[in-house]
Amino acid sequence: MKKYEEQFERVKRWYNRFFEITFGMAHKRNTEFYQDEVYAFFINCYHLKDWIINEKSVKNKNKKQKLEDFINNNECMSLCADICNGLKHLELSRNIRTGIQPEFKDRKFELELGGAEAKIVVKYNIITSKGNKDAFLLATDCKEKWEEFIKNEIK
Repeated sequence: MKKYEEQFERVKRWYNRFFEITFGMAHKRNTEFYQDEVYAFFINCYHLKDWIINEKSVKNKNKKQKLEDFINNNECMSLCADICNGLKHLELSRNIRTGIQPEFKDRKFELELGGAEAKIVVKYNIITSKGNKDAFLLATDCKEKWEEFIKNEIK
């Protein structure tokens, strides 16, 4: 397995954790851990591009430019890039790809009690100057776009 494939598998594992958080899982820890896992998805998802760029076995001509075009020409990937850079630098103040200032500001919790163990559901929204985006739906779009890109542009 190539290193970028290992990273993509990691992205998919973070996505699966995000799925569990969104649709329900046993509530066994502080809620900040769930937010960390959501952030980890977007960080790992965006940085897959660096793994592909640095993968010596990927011999595509102009692969760096193809990856930048892929990120810039897909709204979900541009949002992912802005989210990742905003998380990295606390504030997104330069190199904004989308121009709509995405940031996590809204989350809703549901807690189910009464079973063998408590179950939690957390929904995250990304606030932008153009309106709200469901964070899990954005993650789904990003994962699917990467699958498509890898299938069509790398393999």
